Amino acid sequence: MKALQRVLIMAEMHGRDLTRRHVALGLLVALPLSFYLASSRDNTQALSAGGIGMAFAVSGATLFSVLSSQNVDQRLILGGYRPVDLLIGRLLFLGPLGLVIAAGFSVLMSVISHPARPWVLVLGVALVALQSVPFGLAVGSALSRELEGTLVLIGVVGMQLAVGPDAAIAKFLPFYGPRRLIEGASQQQAAILGPVVQTVLYGLALLVVARLFMNRRIAVQRHPFIDPTGDPQDTNASPARADGSN
Repeated sequence: MKALQRVLIMAEMHGRDLTRRHVALGLLVALPLSFYLASSRDNTQALSAGGIGMAFAVSGATLFSVLSSQNVDQRLILGGYRPVDLLIGRLLFLGPLGLVIAAGFSVLMSVISHPARPWVLVLGVALVALQSVPFGLAVGSALSRELEGTLVLIGVVGMQLAVGPDAAIAKFLPFYGPRRLIEGASQQQAAILGPVVQTVLYGLALLVVARLFMNRRIAVQRHPFIDPTGDPQDTNASPARADGSN
């Protein structure tokens, strides 16, 4: 019960933090929307640009959420929270947020582009949103500054949009599965299960990466207690700061 309470507190905390960044969130959403509108003459290209470009909005929001709470995370760990509580709390808020953004994009693109199978488009865009959360968590946990993290997001999402689906490198990028679904929405027949399974496995791998980097950054290290007489006592350890400094 206490673990659930900690997770809910984390979700609420990140929700309040992101709602204060409404201008930044609006710009993050406007960028992929502009990609889509600029490519709307070619339906397949437009759907890919809008659907995959949306990854920048959701992963960007995730990145800002992670980096803006680094100091708070350290205090929470010292207060008894576990790294997995922080991770699940972020997923609990950012996942639904991504799905809300995905729903808006899906409706807009379905109305304008009229894909042959709208439900496949909805599935693909929803998977982009869900994949963007662990992607942003992994980048935010690995890097400590917003500039470097943002450049990584731009590079990965931009490469996903630039390379063709048949390119060798495309298969190793995080949004290859959702892209196959989005492009398949314009066709009467296209693979469904394969891209979904690939996306799920890639997302789980990104969560593992995020967890490992998070553990390295905020795990509490313990040092021997120094007795007033000057003798170190290994049995009574006092917590250091969560970043490992004395």
